[in-house]
Amino acid sequence: MTIQSNARRIVVILLAISVVAAVVLLWRARKIVTEISKPAETEIDLGAVTTRIRNLNRLETASMHVVHVSTIKQEYKLIPNSFAGDELTLYAGGDVIAGVDLSLLKPGDITRAPDGTVIVRLPPPQVLLTRIDNRETRVISRKTGLLRRADPGLEGRARLYAEGGVRSEAVRRGILQLARNNAELRIAELLHAAGIMRLTFIESRGLRTED
Repeated sequence: MTIQSNARRIVVILLAISVVAAVVLLWRARKIVTEISKPAETEIDLGAVTTRIRNLNRLETASMHVVHVSTIKQEYKLIPNSFAGDELTLYAGGDVIAGVDLSLLKPGDITRAPDGTVIVRLPPPQVLLTRIDNRETRVISRKTGLLRRADPGLEGRARLYAEGGVRSEAVRRGILQLARNNAELRIAELLHAAGIMRLTFIESRGLRTED
């Protein structure tokens, strides 16, 4: 009985070791398969060169966040899109910043009237920056014909189109006028703090006075 008990115990231990070894081997095999099937992404810095340095004197006074959805497609007149078309729909989120470029101020743009009022002719407001948010922007649909390859540059052109759409929507929503008003308020606050209490801004449509 003792010999049989010891033999059974040895068999149980060997079975347990075999099961553990099988589990470990299975886990390692799954890990290897996962590493093989998952592509590795490597970022390689090939160098950067500074080509231009400019002094900026821009006053940013307004910003808008715009969401833009657009579709860009390639079609052939005589071939159905299901065979030769390429279509991409892009959901893009972007920011538009507008303001006034103070470097455009000329010596005669700031004058003083006989009554002491300071007259400022501000440069026209402009869009200073349009930026697509890569974290928010994504392709929501891509349809490529069966007989053609997907155009690798289609998404890049869609992003450029979306950037223009974001900028146009911000201008349509009045970002330039908002930038103009905020620039006047900002400059008026600075000049009031310097002791200039009467201030007039000259615009194409007439005079605006800040007291």
